[in-house]
Amino acid sequence: MRKPSLYSDEPVCFLCQSNVVHRHHIYPGCGRREVSEQEGCWVYLCPRHHNMSNQGIHLDREFDRRMREDCQRRWEEREGLEGEEAHDEFRKLFGVSYL
Repeated sequence: MRKPSLYSDEPVCFLCQSNVVHRHHIYPGCGRREVSEQEGCWVYLCPRHHNMSNQGIHLDREFDRRMREDCQRRWEEREGLEGEEAHDEFRKLFGVSYL
């Protein structure tokens, strides 16, 4: 069963509240997109903040890294996990820890 987004299921940009949005999976590739979908690790972003400008998550590595760290923190908190145990459980799902 798909869990709700760790951010918002409301279709507005996470950063600017635009209602023209793309759905961004925070952990893409190698089967992680499907896990992101199931675990709620996705966010709505407008085209500018997604992939249509230098401010977009696909072009701004720092923004991408911050979102991956933030999403992992939110996931661990939702799961009621802390410390290395939390990081290990996250790593089992996504193959990497960002914290």
